[in-house]
Amino acid sequence: MWRFKPFMHKEPTGLEGRSIDIGNLKINVQKAIAEGGFSCVYLARDAVHMSKQYALKHIICNDEESLGLVKKEISVIKSLVGHPNVVTLLAHTIFDMGRTKEAFLVMEFCEKSLVNVLESRGAGYFDEKQVFVIFRDVCNAVFAMHC
Repeated sequence: MWRFKPFMHKEPTGLEGRSIDIGNLKINVQKAIAEGGFSCVYLARDAVHMSKQYALKHIICNDEESLGLVKKEISVIKSLVGHPNVVTLLAHTIFDMGRTKEAFLVMEFCEKSLVNVLESRGAGYFDEKQVFVIFRDVCNAVFAMHC
């Protein structure tokens, strides 16, 4: 049986503890919660309304191709605003750092991810109805992204 490998905490990358203005939001970066090959996602809090939490995606663009992909991601997420199975993009910006560009996407923070839901079952199994609901929701999100 396969298991999801949990996100392993790494040394701080430099964004933790920083305050960043993105669009009309001022946020405080808390900690890294996920990472991929070209980006890292952080838990962030609103600097004015401390109870509001966000997911902050930080992407470093080393060339025009990666910058184009980021702009396309922003465009697709904006087109999906209001979809019940896709997180909402609240603000974004791209900073020109000279040789590179850095994109920051502020999205709603979801306390539970699909991975959390799947791992929460423990040694048990989901009943058929639960499997169909999860599968339907994932398919609806993927379908919306492809449209």
